[in-house]
Amino acid sequence: MTVAAAGLVLAAACTAAPEPDARTKTAWADRVCGVVVAAEAALAAPPPALDPADPAALRTALSGYLGGLSDSLSTAVSAFSSLRPAPIEGGDRIVQIAEETYRGLRAPLSEAKTALDGSTAPDVVAQAVAEVAPKLAALDLTQPLAGTAGTEFTRWAESAPQCARLPSLRG
Repeated sequence: MTVAAAGLVLAAACTAAPEPDARTKTAWADRVCGVVVAAEAALAAPPPALDPADPAALRTALSGYLGGLSDSLSTAVSAFSSLRPAPIEGGDRIVQIAEETYRGLRAPLSEAKTALDGSTAPDVVAQAVAEVAPKLAALDLTQPLAGTAGTEFTRWAESAPQCARLPSLRG
């Protein structure tokens, strides 16, 4: 190896980013879990009491409920986007999966809200409920972090306060 090549190798080694410390990794895992905790709370909120005797109030209440859920999911997607790059191995993939999960749920909620807001047809409420209710009933709140058991993420999540609020991470 020439002196110039050795110098390049040494310079590259010296300019490599340092490994994030344990506090940084735990704090990142805590922020990921915090986003999931907030989204879970919004998704677990019960729908408003719906009175079929007042179609206008029914449409308004359901539209507000769907809008709130959709907004919460949008907030989660944005929050996950801000967590890149991850300081732990596989963290970017975990965030990507969580983003995709929430985007996939947000789309039908937003579409149902748009349909409700854009139509006065008598069956629009029933159609919105028929579309959204099965998705909400089948919702697995652990899905955004599914598949993380035994990963570098769970190693750091064990010490993160927000992650302690997610039973799915405890096995």
